[in-house]
Amino acid sequence: MSKFTEVTAVADSPRSYRKRTPSLTVMLVLSSLLGGIIALGLFTAFRPTPVEAAPARLADLQSSFIAVADQVRPAVVNINTEQLVPRQRGYYLNPWGSEGPLIQPYTRYEKVTSLGSGFIVRPDGVILTNAHVIAGAQTISVTLADDTTVPARVIGALADQDLALLKIDTERDLPTVRLGDADAVQVGSWAVAIGSPFGFTETVTVGVISAKDRVMRQDRGRRVMRDLLQTDAAINSGNSGGPLLNLDGDVIGINQAIFSPSGGNIGIGFAIPVNAQTKAAIDEAINAARQRV
Repeated sequence: MSKFTEVTAVADSPRSYRKRTPSLTVMLVLSSLLGGIIALGLFTAFRPTPVEAAPARLADLQSSFIAVADQVRPAVVNINTEQLVPRQRGYYLNPWGSEGPLIQPYTRYEKVTSLGSGFIVRPDGVILTNAHVIAGAQTISVTLADDTTVPARVIGALADQDLALLKIDTERDLPTVRLGDADAVQVGSWAVAIGSPFGFTETVTVGVISAKDRVMRQDRGRRVMRDLLQTDAAINSGNSGGPLLNLDGDVIGINQAIFSPSGGNIGIGFAIPVNAQTKAAIDEAINAARQRV
């Protein structure tokens, strides 16, 4: 029987009405209490966050950035390369000749230097960077976080992934980074880049993961890089090879390139994702290098 029918029936009988009045009163009291509890819950859920709570959250976030920087910067290095590049030149043999000047071509070699970044993945001095950072270099030197500069040599390359492994000789264990899992990264999560843009070592920039699985063409379209992480953390010339990190301090990407009509950062940068496949390839290259020694 419906509630509406039951109440109507009680009202038709004075005797029944007297008997049911306490039950109806109890029901009204319970309904009021239940309504109050629901209203209080809704008010608590949707009321504005107290103003004093916002600074606490910002302080926690700032502490996270500081912790990542303090943890990882000692393992990030600045890479300097030098190479001799041939330049075609010419001089006049007979500038006043009747048939016009004759030009004798010759080749002149010029020293070209470039900067990049990298990070230490083994305490015995194994460093990971981009292959394009050290491509064609005759000499490679690495500057550590304590401003010590030491020579480095290439021990392995993953050309398809634009990755290279360097080795420096050291008599002490060096600080290293942890390799994370880019597959678990979500779009919108925080990202921290550390490197040497324009030679400014240990520069820390912050942004988010803007997108995943990006495709980028290099070498005028001759080479295609896939599955890249996109970030708006500032990346400039010299950041290539440096780490892109999550707030746990794990490397989720290796900074590789930017999209920019002007050549400077406009908030569109790309990093090679660090995942299970990348880590397996790195370990294989390191083991192969050790077997050759």
